[in-house]
Amino acid sequence: MMLWLAHFFPREDWAVVQRQLSLGALDTLWVDPPGYFGRASYARHVRIAFANYGVSLGLQSQDVWPQRVQAVNDHFERWRSGDEYDREAITWVMACCAHFPGAFVDEKVESALIAD
Repeated sequence: MMLWLAHFFPREDWAVVQRQLSLGALDTLWVDPPGYFGRASYARHVRIAFANYGVSLGLQSQDVWPQRVQAVNDHFERWRSGDEYDREAITWVMACCAHFPGAFVDEKVESALIAD
């Protein structure tokens, strides 16, 4: 979520720091294969579709790691946890946002110009 929020203000100090910290943390959580971000450093095996779709949107808003974005989106199209989160609508809303980011990321250019 913070990557996505930071993309609206790419030159502000807090956004620059948030981007660096987020990408550093995410890099340590990357599990490939099969291509997802683990829940935490002590629980890299835990896969949460909702959270990974949120990371996908954040990465797209920052225009970084397109191969990881594709891997995450592909992985969670096939993988199911078997719990209630597979049935929760919010997971699938986030999946749609990750697959079709549209205005969620298109606004970054305009907002960067407004910030000047």
